[in-house]
Amino acid sequence: MSRLDRTRTSAHQLRPFFSSQNLLNRADGSAQFDFGESSVMCSVVGPAEVKLRDEKLDRATIEVVVRPLVGLPGIKDKAREQALRETLEPLVLSGLHPRTGIQIVVQTMKDDGSILATAFNATILALLDAGIPLKSILGAVTCIVDAETNQILLDPTTQELANAKSTHTFVFDNKSSITSDSTQEDKEAVEVSTLYSDSTGLFSEEEYFECAQICYKAVQAVHGFIRTAVQKKLEKEQQQIHS
Repeated sequence: MSRLDRTRTSAHQLRPFFSSQNLLNRADGSAQFDFGESSVMCSVVGPAEVKLRDEKLDRATIEVVVRPLVGLPGIKDKAREQALRETLEPLVLSGLHPRTGIQIVVQTMKDDGSILATAFNATILALLDAGIPLKSILGAVTCIVDAETNQILLDPTTQELANAKSTHTFVFDNKSSITSDSTQEDKEAVEVSTLYSDSTGLFSEEEYFECAQICYKAVQAVHGFIRTAVQKKLEKEQQQIHS
């Protein structure tokens, strides 16, 4: 099947990744992540002191702010804030920094589809850049079921999203990977590793699990990219120290 996105020939092909870290001087950590023409910048401040009313005795308070490309935050942005916060709270080892706050600001730079997945990937890179301790690393991928062909398309553009029967965003940790050809084992690995999923539109249970498995296989490349990006940053910092 030919895609509306002419840069890709395969339905299960992700767009090229790009990332950069330590971009903002006033933040403790920052990162930009791109899926093709979709781009998100994220900054992290903290752990830092918070107002008494916001203190939690046993852990840090995590605040997430999502800023749209233009204008004021809307309903979608508030939903994304909630998705990010509820996914990150159990991932961050916040018990190491009680009575403090960690503020995460997510800014959409360009939106050409898959923007929630792009935001998740930018956020994890910014948290790593800030040195925030984490239980694991996450990666996110979006797919759609095309309304005309019923084919699953990975990492859809805005144009492809307009033709979607359903849209699915999955966030997975990096604790396990597919190691066999067993469909049942694949399904179990997907269920164990899923940190967050968001699905809209009309779809069957079979379509949902097929989308989850395809996204899970694709996210392995995202995990690898994030690990490599962090490793390169650490190597660069070591070179600067010894130069």
